[in-house]
Amino acid sequence: MLVTKPAAELCALLVDELHGELPSRIFAMLLSKGRSTVPQLSQYTSMTPRQVRHGLAVLQQHNLLFYHVDPGAEFAYYEANPDHAYNLIRSGKILEMIDTTFGAPAKDVMQSLLLSGQTRISDLVAAYQEKIEQANKSAAGVGNEDEVGAEPNGLHGDSQSSKKTGPLVKSTAHLNSIICRLVEAELIDVVHAKSFESPEDVLKSVEKEVMDKYFPNGVKGNKAKAELQERIAEGLRKVRGESKSLKRKLEQNGTAAKRRKLMSGIGAVNGVQDEDMDPALDPRQVIRINYEKCLVDLRNRRLVQYASDMIGETTAYVYGILLKLLTKDVPRCRLDPVLDAENDNDEGEKGPGSVTTEQILDNLKTSVDLSLGIGKAERRHISSTAAEKIERYPPQKKVLIEEAEVDGEASADEDEGDDESSEESDYESDYKAPTTNGTNGVNGTNGTRVKFEDATAPKERRMDRPTQLRQHLLILAESTQHFVRHCGPDEWTVDFGPVMNSLREAELDSVIERTCGRQGLRLVRILRAKGKLDEKALPNVALMRKPELQQKMLEMQTAGFVSVQEVPRDVKADVKKSFFLWYCDIDRSLKRLLDTSYRTMVHCLQVLEALRQKERDVLETTKRTDVRGRERDIMRKSYYERYSRFLDCERKLFAQVMRIDDLVSVLRDF
Repeated sequence: MLVTKPAAELCALLVDELHGELPSRIFAMLLSKGRSTVPQLSQYTSMTPRQVRHGLAVLQQHNLLFYHVDPGAEFAYYEANPDHAYNLIRSGKILEMIDTTFGAPAKDVMQSLLLSGQTRISDLVAAYQEKIEQANKSAAGVGNEDEVGAEPNGLHGDSQSSKKTGPLVKSTAHLNSIICRLVEAELIDVVHAKSFESPEDVLKSVEKEVMDKYFPNGVKGNKAKAELQERIAEGLRKVRGESKSLKRKLEQNGTAAKRRKLMSGIGAVNGVQDEDMDPALDPRQVIRINYEKCLVDLRNRRLVQYASDMIGETTAYVYGILLKLLTKDVPRCRLDPVLDAENDNDEGEKGPGSVTTEQILDNLKTSVDLSLGIGKAERRHISSTAAEKIERYPPQKKVLIEEAEVDGEASADEDEGDDESSEESDYESDYKAPTTNGTNGVNGTNGTRVKFEDATAPKERRMDRPTQLRQHLLILAESTQHFVRHCGPDEWTVDFGPVMNSLREAELDSVIERTCGRQGLRLVRILRAKGKLDEKALPNVALMRKPELQQKMLEMQTAGFVSVQEVPRDVKADVKKSFFLWYCDIDRSLKRLLDTSYRTMVHCLQVLEALRQKERDVLETTKRTDVRGRERDIMRKSYYERYSRFLDCERKLFAQVMRIDDLVSVLRDF
């Protein structure tokens, strides 16, 4: 798998940070040399075969490499998995997401899986059972000698806090219930034989099986090629479906919410707890974290934050509920070119489906006030035809003639449409805007006065909750970022491609503004809107003096945000008789920004390692069992001040890495 040099160096540093130097050296060599066997790795790394096998075992345990065995081959071939290696940096974000969505006990179980890697359910249950027994003994006053070493469910818990609060996972039944919920959410997958093979090897094996079974005489004609692609996609879906076998078994008894709803009466009578309602899992199953689904949830959180910054918190909350319902069955952020080929219909429509207004309303919390964040305009100044306009297909697939027809209908028949549908439209049926004396609600040339004060509060209270929800959805649909598409009567969907492109441009604009100032950002936006511009025409368009413009354009060209193209007038190339066209290549700028982000993260981790080497004596002192947790009381003042400064620098460096990872996620993964 090909990766750039900064990305490979970053992945090796992340493996070193979490798993040690031995696996890191092997992983870096796999990224550098490609597929290798154990003797080859032993030669490349100057380590013994036994050391190499130990490092490969650690990497395989945490799904950081693939292996492939050819028929009749003496050795297996190992290949690095850089995607999962980079996901190590997102462990904190994943745990925070699990804590927000499922609670602290689920976060504790997910943390155990992050630290232990691929784990058999029986081993996980045994580990938690031991910790629960130790916590119970400590609470009962038994085994006081082990109180210092006893920890709660988490692998890095505090014994004093566990003594006060108790274990997060109360019993094995509680653990079983948590795993069931995470499996149903697809955040945990089952490990099978194909999980250890690279996607390229899986694709080749599926192609070979299809060719041997259905096309032994070869593929001839377009119809046979299309059938071949369908067979290959079906085979790949079957392979991926093996990791969802545990989820299918749980869904045979209904989802967790349905089981609790159906058995709530039985539990109230017989004293059955919620965790006792979940079926027992097979202890022989091996499970691991599904990073692809975690990225889908992280993308939802980033889009909600984007909507909150652009529109408001209440509308962003509605958007979050919509995204949660839409992406419930979405397995990954980026569409697979082979697996998702059949999801394209004749009109080119792609997406996770649609959600109705009623479904969103059922999932909203009753404590949320939907009247917040909605402007109050007079009814006669609202175009119901434009507001209720339905777009059945994504915007990039629209035909220009259809767009002209829609725009013409919305503008020419605006007044008549409002009069005819004013009583039937849900958008304006529940309130009447007040009229003002003299101005009639008209403010200058805009024609509409939008009010956020409480003067119309008695009228606004008449709006029912579904109407308020529809207004928030229409705000999202009519925004310049196109957060939501109104795809049918009371149906809504999200086109993730255009929304993410808008978010990428916003991130790029933020970087350009910080690097080249507001003037540079203005010039870049002019080039995006106009395309390629001659250097002689650019000063007139930008309304800037030529020397200042040339200096700013050279600055942005050095930073990689704009480029220049020379177009000769004649066959003979002459600089004096050539056109010089400035243009902005967004894709190239994003690639360069991504590469710069990798380099910055590498630099942060290298600075952290240098600080650790500098404060080695202090850090070794803090590792002692009699010092750990009581550094302020035991350590000397000078040592403790050095230790505090190191922790402060470490915290700032990790925070910087996390902020850069937010940018990398938007540019590459989402």
